[in-house]
Amino acid sequence: MNDDPDQTSGPSADAEATAAMLEWWEDLELRREPTGLAHRTLVLLEHFGGLSPGRLARLLRIPTTSLSRMTAKLAQAGLVTSAPAPGDGRGRIVTATRAGLQLLAELRAERLTEPSPLLPEHAENEAVRAGLAGLLAALHKSLRDHDGDR
Repeated sequence: MNDDPDQTSGPSADAEATAAMLEWWEDLELRREPTGLAHRTLVLLEHFGGLSPGRLARLLRIPTTSLSRMTAKLAQAGLVTSAPAPGDGRGRIVTATRAGLQLLAELRAERLTEPSPLLPEHAENEAVRAGLAGLLAALHKSLRDHDGDR
């Protein structure tokens, strides 16, 4: 047993930061519905490339029937495609289109330029906003790098 108070067996700072970021993200998504699910889908497809509908549904934590309806709407809007999976005649792969990735980039740019109602009043200060944007970008990169290590 380790009695050293400086050495705890609790979650690492990275794990705590990741958990906090995911909780924050889910809170934002609840405020942004109904577009939140479509946005999260595009983010996952950007990150992973093509995904099977089953895996995409698991990552989004939604039923595959809900995913089917949503991807059909995204495909109709030209934001995703669904094609046969290589080597599996029954499987499908959902992929973001160039238009979907462009929309995602535009949404990110828009979020960086518009002050969020969730940020404190001093976030109107351009230096503070730029600092926050830099920190969030670094956190996003760190989370993506961490996902790539799995």
